[in-house]
Amino acid sequence: MLPFENREVTEANGSERKKVIFMTFSEYFNALYPYLSGGEKWDDFYDSMIGHFIYEEARDACKLLICARDTKSRYIKPKNPNKIDPKYAQYAHSKHDPQGYKKWLYKRMFEQDTFDKMEEWLDNQGIEFDDVCAACDNLLESIFFNIAFPPVTDGSEVKIPEKCPIEGNTSSQLSENDRKLLKEFHIDFDAILEKCISGSQEEVWFTGKLATKISNLYNEKWKDRISGFEDIALQADILSVMALLQDFCKVLDPDSESTTGISVRKLRIRLRDYYVKLHPASYAGIFPYDAFIDDWNDENGFDM
Repeated sequence: MLPFENREVTEANGSERKKVIFMTFSEYFNALYPYLSGGEKWDDFYDSMIGHFIYEEARDACKLLICARDTKSRYIKPKNPNKIDPKYAQYAHSKHDPQGYKKWLYKRMFEQDTFDKMEEWLDNQGIEFDDVCAACDNLLESIFFNIAFPPVTDGSEVKIPEKCPIEGNTSSQLSENDRKLLKEFHIDFDAILEKCISGSQEEVWFTGKLATKISNLYNEKWKDRISGFEDIALQADILSVMALLQDFCKVLDPDSESTTGISVRKLRIRLRDYYVKLHPASYAGIFPYDAFIDDWNDENGFDM
């Protein structure tokens, strides 16, 4: 069995460090193989593991299954394994069949009489569980998710600046109509934007059906109401935010063939910048340079 490491990572908000379970696909495979293979060749065991983790109808298009044998061997190499393509991991995660995989795990453990060994292994990794099969299923699911959506690490998070309202702010330059519409936009989109900018990718994408919520708000309300803004620059900013939110959803969606060519961090920075622009009463006098000085190394701009 390979040694397993509990690695420390910084949470997205940067406020604290805590120990979390992190494991590579190679570590997972090589840990389970001695207990569940029953002498089966490694490549047959690999195919069986991946094949049962996803739905049967998804197997023919799964690159983790149809790739060359040499490629598979490099994915599970004990030392310095090749990294799995995030798109391959996204596909496996999106086609996950938890019931099928747990049944496969149970059958393997039963046939090899290795329930105790697997429970001992999970205990040694510091993984709390009630059901050994469910724990192994959740672990592989999280492995694929972490490959597809790497956790935010030190220095890479994007934060919303603290609000600093001052007298004579630029919101007073807006008409009463525009102030009213902008307030409605804040009510509908502030929580969404704040989560997209600062939340973890898992929290953003898998909570609340983000893409559907944004699409419904736009198609059922704001598609028609944006033209009601009298300030043309404000109208353009609102349209840019809507386009960025759609791009953000595409980048996070494991089933999407995103062609934006923009990283999640870049999109978060642009969303943060527009968030500040659309809160003139709260950020007057600081946009853009004073608030975002640390981001200019990213060649950030507003060439939307």
